[in-house]
Amino acid sequence: MKYSCILFDLDGTLIDSGDSVRRSFEYALEKMNHPNPEIFDVDQLLGPPILDSFQEVFGFSLEEAIKAYDFYLEEYVGNGQMFGAQLYDGVEETIRKLAKDGCLLGVATTKNEKNARKIINCLPVDIELMQVFGTQDDGSRSEKQEIIRDFLHVHEVMHLSEVLMVGDRYYDILGAKAVGIDSVGVTYGCGSEDELRVAGATYLIDSIEELLEIIY
Repeated sequence: MKYSCILFDLDGTLIDSGDSVRRSFEYALEKMNHPNPEIFDVDQLLGPPILDSFQEVFGFSLEEAIKAYDFYLEEYVGNGQMFGAQLYDGVEETIRKLAKDGCLLGVATTKNEKNARKIINCLPVDIELMQVFGTQDDGSRSEKQEIIRDFLHVHEVMHLSEVLMVGDRYYDILGAKAVGIDSVGVTYGCGSEDELRVAGATYLIDSIEELLEIIY
């Protein structure tokens, strides 16, 4: 086995959450009286921190973005949109095999950690809740590399050559590179193959099952 510690991004890698994220953004934009609340391309919003998206995509100030984020959470968490996401085909079986074979599995996401753990808790995947790392309630630890480093530190993973980050956006790939670990870019998610290639993914795969060929 080439890699014994596998970290996964959540949205666009393990789960297809496009509809729930789109509805939550539209809800927030309507509450903020944004002139164009309808979202036609949700892919650009899956991966980056929510606060960043409100500022960079919709032009909000930081103060406005914080308010919009509260509205987003009102719909996403309060109204249960986050539980509408579905696992991608093959994810359940792939993770079950890796867990059975003794891999340390984790989630490294820029989603709020508490919400990410609630989502994982409702899905049939063999990843312990204490192995789900994300952004903190106060907005800290929002960079992918910080999340990866904290996971490795807490779980006392010493050999970086045995760690693999799996994600669908360039944030995942650059975060892995900054920490010094290999990465897998999945082309079935929200990022393009070109995006992942330019970011420097160690491997590219079209389905989660292909991950096993890399690890074994």
